[in-house]
Amino acid sequence: MKKNITKLVLIFASAFLLSQLSFATAIGGSVSTATGGTGRGAIEPIDGVLLNPSSVAQIKSQFFSFTYSTEQMGITISDNGKEALFPAALAFVRTERDNLKTQDMALVLAYKIMPQLSFGTTVSLVEYVQSNNGLEDKYRQTVGDIGISFAPTKELSLGVVAYKVFSSSAELAEVLQKQKQIGLGVSYTFDTFVRFRFDVESAPENETDRLTYMGGLETYLNEWVIVRLGYQNNNVVSKNFTTAGLGFSGPQFGIHYGYLTNVANRDEDRHTVDLGIPF
Repeated sequence: MKKNITKLVLIFASAFLLSQLSFATAIGGSVSTATGGTGRGAIEPIDGVLLNPSSVAQIKSQFFSFTYSTEQMGITISDNGKEALFPAALAFVRTERDNLKTQDMALVLAYKIMPQLSFGTTVSLVEYVQSNNGLEDKYRQTVGDIGISFAPTKELSLGVVAYKVFSSSAELAEVLQKQKQIGLGVSYTFDTFVRFRFDVESAPENETDRLTYMGGLETYLNEWVIVRLGYQNNNVVSKNFTTAGLGFSGPQFGIHYGYLTNVANRDEDRHTVDLGIPF
C-alpha cells in the first residue's frame, strides 16, 4: 500500500512540476549526453527508456528520473519491480528550438520474450507550438516507436530502435516534426571497471547516406563516482561534438552531469543534469 501511495505522489508531483515549465530540442539525459549521445544498446534507467523502450523490461526496479538542461526538461517514471503486472514507463518532456516548442507525453510498454531478449514500444502524444510574429499555431500528433534489447551476457547488451514507425498526420512541416530514424547500439563492460558504448543512427526518413556515429566510455573512480567521456560525428548536420560528464550513483539516489561542446561553435555548448531515484 505504501509503495502504491509513493508512486501516485511521484506521478502527480511530476505532472504538476512539468505543467509549470517550457523548454528545448529533444536531446538525451546527462548519461547519454556525456557519452556522445549513446544509449540505445545500454540498459540505463536514467535516460535509456526513451532511447530504447525495450530497455524497461531489463531494468530490475522502479525508477524515477528528472532531467534538466537550458533547452529541455523531463521526468520519467519506470516500473519493472516484482509487483509490476508488466514493464512500463511514463514520461513527460517539453523542449524548445527557435520558435518551436514541443510537449511529449509518452507511454512505454515492454515485454521480456526470454531472460536475455525484450521488446518494447513507445506511444507518444506530441503537441507542437509554433510561434510566428507573435501568433501561436498548435499541432497535435500521435507517434509510435519500437525497440528490441538483447543482453546475451551481463557484460554485453545490444539494442535496435525504429523511431516514428507510425504516426498520425499533422499540418506542421515534416522537417519540424519528430523524424523517422533507425538506431543501433552496443554496450560492453570490461572487468566491471569500464563500460564502452557505441551507437549509430540513420539520417531522417531512414536514409543511410549520412549517418551519426556516437562513442563513449564510463569508468568508476570508486564505488559511487563515475567518469564519462564521449564523441559524436554527426554527418546529418556536418558537426562533431566532444562530450564529458561526472556521476554519483549512491544506494538511495544518483546525480549525473553531462557536458557537450562543438569546438567549432562554442555557442552550442550544452550542460545537462539528471537526478535518479530507485524506489
